[in-house]
Amino acid sequence: MYLAHYQLKKEPFGIAPDPEFIWLGPHQSHIMETLREGIFDRDGCLVLTGDIGTGKTVLVKRLVTQNGMAPVFITVSGPELTELDFYHVLAAEFHMNRRFESRQEFIADFSRVLSKAFGDDRRAILIIDEAQRLTRAALKDLAALANLQSNGKRLLKILLVAQLEFNADEDLGMKGSGLPGLAARCRLEPLSEADTQNYIVHRLKVAGREQPLFSPDAVREVYTLSNGVPRLINIICDHALLYGYSANLARIDRSVIRDCSRDLSVALDLDDAPGGLPSQPTLEDTADTAHGPAKDPAWWGRRSWLYLAAAMVMAVAAFYLISR
Repeated sequence: MYLAHYQLKKEPFGIAPDPEFIWLGPHQSHIMETLREGIFDRDGCLVLTGDIGTGKTVLVKRLVTQNGMAPVFITVSGPELTELDFYHVLAAEFHMNRRFESRQEFIADFSRVLSKAFGDDRRAILIIDEAQRLTRAALKDLAALANLQSNGKRLLKILLVAQLEFNADEDLGMKGSGLPGLAARCRLEPLSEADTQNYIVHRLKVAGREQPLFSPDAVREVYTLSNGVPRLINIICDHALLYGYSANLARIDRSVIRDCSRDLSVALDLDDAPGGLPSQPTLEDTADTAHGPAKDPAWWGRRSWLYLAAAMVMAVAAFYLISR
């Protein structure tokens, strides 16, 4: 509803992973390059971990658009798959068009499919999202698949995308197993305050806005509320644009962020909202947490429900604004 008001061609702060909007700072670019090298130049599985909302999925989607990659995505919904169930999921994703009675039968046919479908100019990459949900047995089977070879060449790269609790060495059972080990292990961190500024400007530019829209103090407030988590930045900024549109504002300043944060106080876990929001920290105060978790570990412990709550609040707020 606010696109024309802000001279935007599309919504700049959607929460669905969209590679078109990805912002790559030095940290993100380094991870991209490390994973690319792991895919093309090293043996073994790859692991990318990060907290909820830090942008793991969109980074991987951008990564596999590079030439020479043939990606297959699987998102794990739960650990209840049996071994054969997991193989049948893989068979469906690789269009093998059959079912199997044993692990050995699947491995033999899977090797033939990989050898035939992917030559020297393309690397088959299996991306497992939410990998922390896989059972230990399934992870070991995946690691074994990464060891499949034909004429001395490994046939499959496996990229495991998981939350921070995932322990690659322990969960993959690689120590002393004879498996290829890890080609790369990366951890995606939240944004710094300066990165948050660049991130917001970038997304607005991709959406069609060239002129500044968020004031520096507004960005600082967004960073404080979001702790640099991109998904939370998107939620706050989108909510602020709704508030600004309802008030016919041409620019978003700190007061708008503070006003709309009252509606988001539960989702963002602000102890003092709505009456008195937390005091604004300086860059020096936040330097030690700019590229890491918030100082309060309980914040991260409660993070799993924050995004759903924020989405619900946004829906209620949108209805309120339309009905005013």
